[in-house]
Amino acid sequence: MPRTVVPPSPNPALRSSPEGNGDRFPDKLVKYVPAETLAFFVPIAAAIGEERNALLCVVVAIGLVGTPIYLWIAASRLPQDQRPFFHFYPLAMLAFVAWALGTNAAVAKLVHLDSFAAGIIFGCAVFIIPGLDQGLTLWKRPVVVGDAKQRSA
Repeated sequence: MPRTVVPPSPNPALRSSPEGNGDRFPDKLVKYVPAETLAFFVPIAAAIGEERNALLCVVVAIGLVGTPIYLWIAASRLPQDQRPFFHFYPLAMLAFVAWALGTNAAVAKLVHLDSFAAGIIFGCAVFIIPGLDQGLTLWKRPVVVGDAKQRSA
């Protein structure tokens, strides 16, 4: 399974098959923040705690920038038709921020959020980000002659 979100194939014949239809909502959900980003961020942020805000900001910034870089490298190894659309990368960055806020009290405290507000942001992001991705994918997907899902002009 590719480490990035796989869009639906531009080929209508392939879209009728499971592998050509792209990722579904649950699959997309787990691909926004890669495990490698979590493996970097979780132990370091826990070790830093709430006392070293500048260092925590640096770690958050590295995670924020590192997430799309890692995902782009992973996607570059995929066939062209399985690579995610560009909008996936900013959405992955947004997912990392929501995840960091919702799972690390020190990060939420950095931006003056209590744990309840951070949890609400995280909970909403779980549905909003894949929904945005789905909408943008349907909007950006190339229309192919003969495609049953052609958009009206």
